[in-house]
Amino acid sequence: MLILRASGKIRPIHVNGVDVIQVPVIDIVPNEDVISKVSLNGVNYVIIMSTTVVRYVSEKLRQLNNDVKIIGVGPQTCNEVEKLGVACIVPREFSSYGIINMMRDLPRGKVVVLRSLRGNNYIINELRKLNYDVIEYGLYDVRPNPVGVEITCKLINYVDYVIFMSPMTYEAVRNCVRDKLRGKSVIAIGRVTESYMRSDGINPLTPSEYTLNGVLRLLVGHLMMSNESPG
Repeated sequence: MLILRASGKIRPIHVNGVDVIQVPVIDIVPNEDVISKVSLNGVNYVIIMSTTVVRYVSEKLRQLNNDVKIIGVGPQTCNEVEKLGVACIVPREFSSYGIINMMRDLPRGKVVVLRSLRGNNYIINELRKLNYDVIEYGLYDVRPNPVGVEITCKLINYVDYVIFMSPMTYEAVRNCVRDKLRGKSVIAIGRVTESYMRSDGINPLTPSEYTLNGVLRLLVGHLMMSNESPG
């Protein structure tokens, strides 16, 4: 099994009976100019789109008063926020879609979205349609890791399962793996990654929970079904 991730995100993973290979195919590059300009003054909501964001604005999050609602895209993101002693809300679906569905029912106000430079415009556009006052900051860029990409392009022929942990992990290796993925079991961590891959004719599995644990549960279930299949 090959898991494609961002640099700095590699953690020990053990799945019984499975050889797990993790390769960092993207690097995270801080956008120092924007980080220095982030203002959370007078906000009602702060939306945090990744764990990476938290490290760049930790002091500003600590200084927020209790009236400001902090919304993390998923449990890992909120865990990082809560380590600062700050409360954090997680939507039912751990994605941009989940955040928008949650915010349909919240009082309107000023929203700051903290994210990467590579995020799509869905969440910004939808918040504005809902009449929120929205400001976004792209705190970091995501770029292909040349060594990781080269390793992946060579390994892809020798693995049965390939897991993509973000749209950019697919984008980074797309040119060399796209045609080879059609004969393999592929897992995309969420709807955005899945949609991107489907546009290339690849039909990945997607977990019901958009986290690493959700991915691994889906993998184990798929392995059990495969082992029980006749023949």
